[in-house]
This record gives sequence, C-alpha cells and structure tokens, in this order.
Amino acid sequence: MKENRFMKVINDADQKGIAVGAVNIFNYLTADAAITAAKELGVNLIIQTSAGTVEHFGADKLFAMVDAARKDAGITVALHLDHCRKTELGKACVDVGWDAVMMDFSHLPLEENIARTKEVADYAHAKGVAIEGEIGVISGVEEDIVAANEVKAGYDETVEFIKGSDIDVVAPAIGTAHGVYKGVPKLDFELVERLGKDDTPIVIHGGSGLSAETFSRLIALGGRKVNISTVVKNAYLDTTKALVESGEKLAPIPFDTRVFEAVKDVVKKHLAVFSGLKKSFE
Repeated sequence: MKENRFMKVINDADQKGIAVGAVNIFNYLTADAAITAAKELGVNLIIQTSAGTVEHFGADKLFAMVDAARKDAGITVALHLDHCRKTELGKACVDVGWDAVMMDFSHLPLEENIARTKEVADYAHAKGVAIEGEIGVISGVEEDIVAANEVKAGYDETVEFIKGSDIDVVAPAIGTAHGVYKGVPKLDFELVERLGKDDTPIVIHGGSGLSAETFSRLIALGGRKVNISTVVKNAYLDTTKALVESGEKLAPIPFDTRVFEAVKDVVKKHLAVFSGLKKSFE
C-alpha cells in the first residue's frame, strides 16, 4: 500500500522512537484545539472520530470539517476512524477520504475477527487507506462499546491476527482501559516489548489517566500511536460547567475561546510527552 498521511506519521514516529498522539474529537472546536496544540509543538497528529460522531454529522460533513481545520497546518494531520464495528460505515469512511480506519471485531472469535477485519483491510488498501485492528478485549466504555472485563491475547495469537487480517497497526489488550482508571492498571509491558520488535506498529488504547512515566515506557518498548479521548471530553465538559456555574457573563465566542484553550492545553501536555519533548505533564 502506498504511504498515506496516517502511515507517514506512524513511520515518522517509528524512525524517531516516539509516538504520535491520536486525539478523539467530537466537533470543530476540539479538532481545531488539538491541531493548534500540535502546531505549537511542531509535531504530527492523528485526529480520531468515533463511529457515533461520524453517524451524527455524516461522513461527508465531518470529513469537510476536519479537512478545513487541518488545512495549512504546517504539520501532517491524519484522519482516523476509531472503534468501528459496522463494516459498511468503515467502507464509507474509506470512500469519503479518511486516511485510516479501525475495525473493532475483538469481541468475536479469533477466526471471525481475522476474516471481518481483512474484508475491510482489502477494501481500504485498494484505495490507499490504512487499517488498524484490535486483538483481545480492552475493558471500559467507548461510546456504545462496553467491555466489563479485559480479555488478553498472547503473543502468538496476536501475530496470527496481524498476519491473517493484513492490518497496518495493531491494538493489543495490554491492561489499559477506556474511560477513567480505578486504581493503577497492571500493564503487560512484556507483550509490548515482544511485539515492538516486530514490523507492525503498536497502538496504545485507553491512554487517558496513565502517568507520563508509563507512557514513556510503553513508547520506548514500541508504542507508536497513543489514543486519548476521556481527558479531551473532560476538559471540554468540565470547563463548560465551571464557566456556567461561575456566573461570569460571557458572549459565545469568548466562552468558546476559554473552552478551546482548556482542550488545547490538555492535548498539548500529552503530545509533548508522546513526542519526547517533555518527561512530565507539568
């Protein structure tokens, strides 16, 4: 497959031994804030859209929105579909212009996960679009995908999935979780290290809430794409709530500017760690 924007930022990160941040957005403000944060740091970025966000806006409208935000950014900004379980929706995003799609059939038996992921991989690769797949079950809540318990897949099973599905990047279940952590997660660093020595780049899901030290260790072992979603949502919602409750009279644009800055700041802190520019979130 010809290198597209998604694989370009992944390969650039791999050559530098860092990770590219993949930020879940849900409107123009969050997309613009994430891109601005990346621009200020001079790092590449992946903008992620959930399946629900695509269905809410419509693929054409959402693509145009993100494409407008990344125009003349001066950095490479790839557009990626996150956690999609609907084959036709994944193919629709490929057709409209997404740089990559993630098909998540991890809840299915391995053979079916491989077959259904490969169906979209073949479709995407024919149009120059990259694909991510998930093996094992990452616990937590991601929109309408709810997994109460993690199901880990070992090294051999993960390699079988990668080869059979023909994916470009892999999201293994390593002990991270979507949403807010309760306690300190027990991560499978050994699996990340073994996979990191292979050719397929590793994706770290459930990044919100991990320490900077943990991120740095996962990246050093081979993590090349790190997803953050919950911290972005929390910055957006918590700032909005605080401004409303403060009683401060703000017109819509100054109000949105405050929210924009809050989202930009939290994204920027994470991108700085992922890219090795800083060792902490301070």
